[in-house]
Amino acid sequence: MFLSSKSNYPIGLDISSNVLRLVQLNKVGKKNKIQAISKIEMEKGLIVDGEIKDEDAVLEKINQLIRKPLFGKVSSDRVVACLPETKTFVKLIKIEKSPNQISEIIESEIEKHIPYAINEVYFDWQSIHEGDNDSLVLIGATPKEIVNQYTNLLDRAKLSIQALEIEPVSICRCLLAEERPDYQSQEQGNYALIDIGANRTSMVVYSRNTVVFTVSMPISGEKITQNIAKELDMDIDQAEKAKIICGLDKTKAQGVINKVLSDNIDELKKKIEDSMDFYDNYYGDRGPLNKIILCGGGANLKGLSDIIKEATSTEVLTGDVFVNLGERNEEVINALTETHSFKNKLDNKKTKDIVLDNKIHHQDMSFSFVTAIGLALRGIFINE
Repeated sequence: MFLSSKSNYPIGLDISSNVLRLVQLNKVGKKNKIQAISKIEMEKGLIVDGEIKDEDAVLEKINQLIRKPLFGKVSSDRVVACLPETKTFVKLIKIEKSPNQISEIIESEIEKHIPYAINEVYFDWQSIHEGDNDSLVLIGATPKEIVNQYTNLLDRAKLSIQALEIEPVSICRCLLAEERPDYQSQEQGNYALIDIGANRTSMVVYSRNTVVFTVSMPISGEKITQNIAKELDMDIDQAEKAKIICGLDKTKAQGVINKVLSDNIDELKKKIEDSMDFYDNYYGDRGPLNKIILCGGGANLKGLSDIIKEATSTEVLTGDVFVNLGERNEEVINALTETHSFKNKLDNKKTKDIVLDNKIHHQDMSFSFVTAIGLALRGIFINE
């Protein structure tokens, strides 16, 4: 495979069921710049619930991803990839100090928090805080079978694995200024980062410079689109465009899309509220969660941030994927902007006389590159 001679920083590779995403960064002076960015759609069934079902087909997709970026050229064969969120476990735990080796204590504790035997997983841990009588330790674990699948795939792609990372860590590194090595502010925020993807949504709770826990959420971009298609008797392409143009805006299409999605959004609000209550009950001494940050492709859903803000009485922001990069490259932004249009009316029996608009809609898809950017930043931050 041809590689140009620019940056030697590792590429960040986000492997998911629907799409592969790649980002490579370069350090120019004090600025972290996007050198290459790439995306390729995946056919259904190649990866299912994090498990690789057709390695040869996924391998070919990775090769295409590297050969034909949306922007720039890939110039490294080193990679930092993420393990599937549905197959990983991460949590901040408290352990009492003991004369026993800390590794033995952690092995014992991990089995209390994951649905696997300790000999079935690879695990890692990091000490976050040492108290007089106890320690706070961040633990992460992934089944060996899954790790072996991904390492074999990347080996076959002739990529040198620098790290396999748990996705919540990458998301935080991309979206939070506190993750920068040169961050000097005394302010340490407590955040709930909600990543709304095509197949699943997860909430990452981050407090005082560390991930605390993660929670799966009962909503996804595909589920929303399927509900619109079913309720309004549309095909999937029509439903996707209706979701993009109308979202949860009650003034669009007479509020019909908002009504269709009301149950989905009520479920999401309930799960967020329950997760925030869990944080208050078990980690409240770290201070309240003061911001909710939305990311992933679903962060574009119109009106979602206002609904979550009203339900939680907490500030809600859309994540800024450029916060730890040196500039907002217009070529990159243009490459990540999708254009959508819709005919003026939804003309079937269920949607008769419901008027949309006939404007061209531009959708920023940079939110969906959060994980890939966070993975790519790892090499730069560690180097610093």
